[in-house]
Amino acid sequence: MKILIFGASSKIGNAVFQHLSNQYDVYGTYCKNKPNNIDDNKLRKYDIADYNHLYNMLNNDKPDLIISSLTGDFDNQLKTHECIAKYLYETSGRCIFISSANVFDGSPIISHNESETPYSISQYGKYKYSCEQMLLKSLERNCLIIRLPRTLSCEDIKKELQQIKNGKQVFSNLFMSYTSVNNVTNAVMYCININKSGIVHLSSNDFVSNDKFVKLLLSHTNEDISYVSATLTIEHYCNLLGCDNPALLHKNIDGIFNLSLNSIDIEISSKFDMSCKKLISSLVNDIFL
Repeated sequence: MKILIFGASSKIGNAVFQHLSNQYDVYGTYCKNKPNNIDDNKLRKYDIADYNHLYNMLNNDKPDLIISSLTGDFDNQLKTHECIAKYLYETSGRCIFISSANVFDGSPIISHNESETPYSISQYGKYKYSCEQMLLKSLERNCLIIRLPRTLSCEDIKKELQQIKNGKQVFSNLFMSYTSVNNVTNAVMYCININKSGIVHLSSNDFVSNDKFVKLLLSHTNEDISYVSATLTIEHYCNLLGCDNPALLHKNIDGIFNLSLNSIDIEISSKFDMSCKKLISSLVNDIFL
């Protein structure tokens, strides 16, 4: 099988490339930041606004599966995925689209599963949901949407510790679920091998407050760091999402913000869900081993 990964220079795209290369014929695109851990013969420079180049690249490479972890201008991304959908529809190819918990960021009252209808107030979340809908409608059973919560690597853990030291605010009323880059790469491989389609939530099987996450992290690293505790307000939450109209947010009665995912897909959750504590422990162990 020939696989083309759009966004092979991104954190997730690059990790997926490395993992799948052991079993498949994998190629990847980049725009400005050329990955130095991928053979030049496997890379395709791609300007997200150059649609003629996109068509030529697809017709020359003829991928059987396209995995998208693109970043960039949302309008250009959507048009790119429309071109991808057209190519895959004509060739009966498959698509895996990496999406986000932000498709639910306009309704942060509870954790959301795959059966629920997204509602977003951020431009990022709106774009992700629009792309999901377009791809699922165009490709039906040849499309898999993988929604991710905050996805952590060892480097992310190091950055988080440094930001805490630098006075980053830690919110006691913001609850999130998590996954790891390694978990994503394993899940993508599994989903390819079983021809998985539809929508999958790849997330920890619990969600924790921002301050509990930090406490778990510090306890596993034995770091003696004091952190700045704060309470997230509706205005601040909307501001973080780039939304200037708090009235668009679904009413949050208790002042609790929940940007997390859960899954009703037993097949996937039984294999790839883990607790936040276990996830943090595995990443910290990788750093200090």
